[in-house]
Amino acid sequence: MWREIESVSLGIEFSWQGASVNARDRWGNSPCADALASGHMQMAKLLKDYGGEVIGDHKEDTALTPPLPQSGDWEINPSEIDLEHSVRIGKGSFGEIRKAIWRGTPVAVKTIRPSLSKDMAVLKDFQHEVEFMVKVRHPNIVQFLGAVTQRPPLMLVTEYLSGGDLHEVLRRKEALPAALAVKFSLDIARGMCYLHGEPNVIIHRDLKPRNLIFDDAQELKVGDFGLSKLIHMKHLHDAYKMTGETGSYRYMAPEVFRHEKYDKTVDVFSFAMIMYEMFEGFAPFDDKEAYESARLVAEENLRPEMKVKTYPPGMRELITKCWSADPKERVKFDKIVEQLQRMEENLPQNDWVHDLLRIHRHSQHTQHTQHTQQK
Repeated sequence: MWREIESVSLGIEFSWQGASVNARDRWGNSPCADALASGHMQMAKLLKDYGGEVIGDHKEDTALTPPLPQSGDWEINPSEIDLEHSVRIGKGSFGEIRKAIWRGTPVAVKTIRPSLSKDMAVLKDFQHEVEFMVKVRHPNIVQFLGAVTQRPPLMLVTEYLSGGDLHEVLRRKEALPAALAVKFSLDIARGMCYLHGEPNVIIHRDLKPRNLIFDDAQELKVGDFGLSKLIHMKHLHDAYKMTGETGSYRYMAPEVFRHEKYDKTVDVFSFAMIMYEMFEGFAPFDDKEAYESARLVAEENLRPEMKVKTYPPGMRELITKCWSADPKERVKFDKIVEQLQRMEENLPQNDWVHDLLRIHRHSQHTQHTQHTQQK
């Protein structure tokens, strides 16, 4: 109580120096209105004694409601982003991803092609991705910064990650050192464990190396939520009828390929395929076309052969369970994190930094060469 009185007295002292006791916040409410709405009756009384008025939408018998993400606090004025001097860093079927400057900060800007700006299906997908990005906050998830949704060009703005993606590292067709493969797996698993947290589960549905991006510290982050789906888990093993053939074929769960009901375990299957690729140095069924590889998995129940001898104890068994044909047999990401942490603790870490820097330099050189050839 005395702290409240001291706080109010301090505010009154400021009012004597010229600050208004009826200053409004960005929602149009005065301090007195907020105090009443929050139940601080003594504070409200003191404010009123010194000229405070109840201004705004608050009523004395209602609680203060915080602003929702839908309030548009993240809406960006497109004039703040200079696309003319931006650099393309990615390309998709609906648009491009460009490195640009926003308020003095390098950012990644996902744009929609002008020819598709009136396509309702494309606009719905864009809105869908923005809604997802607003909701997620995790160190291993690409950070959402804002979006342009009110007028074209539509843009989704995220943090700019300079390290490239996992695909650039794996395209060398070399197996990663075990300690590094486990570290990267753990980064991915932590991000996915957050997304799969109940009751509001987010299924990524397109988990693949191109959507796993390195930050400056070489931590992997999960990105690209264009195909993600938010579901509310009423029961532990709820399954949902979703659109089949969503995501990239080479990493696709068999039930998705067969247009069957599926749940969050489809991400676990994709994760197993990514772990396999990191240890083996080759994508699953690398000698087959992507569609054919998915068909072999779904219709013939085949899995790629684990040939290398660098798998740490327990890793082969973990991958085998994660790509099981039976979704119920697949390991949940919280358990995957626990197992990977134990593996990491038992692996020598002496050359970890050296391997990381060597691989990063190689991938950066490859990106620079490609960019030079495109000019």
